[in-house]
Amino acid sequence: MVTRSTIALASAIILSATVPSVAKDSSLPSIDIEKTCRESSSALIDLTGADTKDAFNTCMNDEQTAREQIVKNWATYPALAKAQCVQPKEYLPGYVEWQACLDMTRDVLNLRKEEAAPQTTGSGASRKSSNRGAGSEARECPIVKTAEDGSIDWVINC
Repeated sequence: MVTRSTIALASAIILSATVPSVAKDSSLPSIDIEKTCRESSSALIDLTGADTKDAFNTCMNDEQTAREQIVKNWATYPALAKAQCVQPKEYLPGYVEWQACLDMTRDVLNLRKEEAAPQTTGSGASRKSSNRGAGSEARECPIVKTAEDGSIDWVINC
């Protein structure tokens, strides 16, 4: 018979295993880019039949450049972006993908904050992005309500 404490312990172990390592510490995890690039170029060779070292060298250069940019901009990325984008235990993790995800997530969150803040134009009227409708009611669709952390609360698809 399984006791409640055994179930609780098993649940805690499973939940702790799913939390990204970035949430545990605030530094960028290191990954083996040589392994990632070897596997990636091997898959490319299998697909195309062309055996070239350029694919591996290009991959290594791209991954190193992306890592340097992430390290440089690490403080500018929100915790939400780090938790969602940086997944070192995924199959063949890569700094290039992480950088794209981190940059886009940060930029989207910043845009949402700007849009949520009251802004005025020179005439004192509130700022509107664009009015696509010709009728009396001009509104952007879909309408998305976001929480302070950038997550989506609800969506109205007009």
